[in-house]
Parts: sequence; structure tokens; C-alpha cells
Amino acid sequence: MRDLPQVEGTLHFLGEVAGTPTHYFGVAPPEGAPENYPRVPHRVRIADARPIAEELSLERQGFVLASDPDGVLAAFSDEREIASRYYPALERLLRQATGAQRVIVFDHTLRSSGVSERTAAGIDVAVTEAHNDYTPTSGPARVREMLLHLAPEEDPEALMRRRYAVFNVWRPTNGVVEQMPLALCDMRTLRAADFVDVVLRWPHRTGYVSALRFSPEQRWYYFSGLDSDEALVFKCFDSLARDGVRSAAHAAFRDPTSPADAKLRKSIEARAIALFEAT
Repeated sequence: MRDLPQVEGTLHFLGEVAGTPTHYFGVAPPEGAPENYPRVPHRVRIADARPIAEELSLERQGFVLASDPDGVLAAFSDEREIASRYYPALERLLRQATGAQRVIVFDHTLRSSGVSERTAAGIDVAVTEAHNDYTPTSGPARVREMLLHLAPEEDPEALMRRRYAVFNVWRPTNGVVEQMPLALCDMRTLRAADFVDVVLRWPHRTGYVSALRFSPEQRWYYFSGLDSDEALVFKCFDSLARDGVRSAAHAAFRDPTSPADAKLRKSIEARAIALFEAT
């Protein structure tokens, strides 16, 4: 691809760790174990992909920019409106963007660059750690779990014999992003060995995500001036692997070009299952 405007930002990657990296949230770790696994900062060049937005593909880079005015809500604080209006709009968007026969949105997260921990209202932090939302094991497990819950009349095993994928749709909710934009890694520049399974332990549940080891081969992008009528669609799991890689990777970063009085970044990300006709 041609030369693009770029900025330098700091992303955090998995450091050296023995055993399975584990983060404990409100749970005491075993004696001698750290509360969190190590992360190391790396300065990386992050290119502005807006000039090449029309050239991007979910099958190649693993992410695209979509115009989506139908997904704009007057306020993203009403959970009922998110479920009744936003989810159906995303399902339409994802069917068009992915070519999937069927799409099921199953959860969402609200985030703000102005919080340092999850709030009582459920607003979460902007994550500067390079990662993917699933592992090769937790991706299929989550799909099976959600199909059992949201399509109980159908056989998830039959549905999963054909190609399926999980996508994340990320959108700013308070206008143009002025700070902490989202960076996305071209999945063609990722290797399967870059991803490491990570365990997240809470008092009442356990989660699994993929942390990312740094490689100078990785190529990172963001979209300048991202507005609320636009959405980033990126792949979090695909039952079809490309050279062992099933997803892109992502992280928020502090944009050095942000003005000193930049407004807080508020965003919503929703995850969805895409079911395809072909295997």
C-alpha cells in the first residue's frame, strides 16, 4: 500500500512470563503469583488508513471502515434502545459487510477514556493492551454458548459445521474521536505465535483472551476523524484460519496529535456471530 500519514503511539504487549498469563480481578492470586501478568510498552508507527479505506477487506486486513448512520442513537445510555434499535442496525450492517447469511449480535461494552476502572454504571476503560477478544478455544466456546442461549430451537453443532466468525463493531458515541483512538493490526502481518492465551479471573467467572507479543513485522492502523456515523468492523475469530491466524488485533492509544483540550472519547463496541452458507 502507498505511503500514508502516520503517528507514533505507545501500545502495550505481553512481557516475559512463565506459565499461563493470568490477571486476577478482585480475586487473590495464588501465593507467590502476581496479580497481573507483565506488559511491556513499545512505540509503534500507526498509519492513518482513512486514505485507503476503500481498499481494505475483512478477508485480507481483518478490518474495514463502514458508513453507518442507521446505527446512531440519540443516547447510548438506554440499554433497551441499544437492544431494540442498535442491535438490529448492526446485524444489517454486518450482513452487508461480511456476506454472512445470518448475524446475531450478542453483547456490547461501553467505554470512556475518562475512567481508570469500570464504573458502577458499567462504563469500562479504554484498553491500551494489544489483544484479541478470543482464543482459538474460547472463540468456538463463546459461539456455542450464545447460540444455545439466543437460538435455543436450533442445533449449534449443525450451525457450526459451516463457516462462522465473530466480529467486533466499534463506534464513537459522542462525535469525532479527539483522543484515545483505536489502533488495528493488519492480520496479514500477524503470526499465530504472536498470540498467547490469557486467563482473566473474576470472583464469579473466568474469561479467556489472546494477548499479543510484539513483532516489528506487525503493521498498525487507525482512522483519523472517526465520527459517530461511522463504525470499525474487525474480525475477532474465524473458523477459517489464514496461515494459522484467525483474527486481527486491536488496542487504544494516546494520539500525540490530540489537542490539549480534547474531549473524552466515549465508545460502544458490540460483538456478533456471523453464520455463512459455505463451510
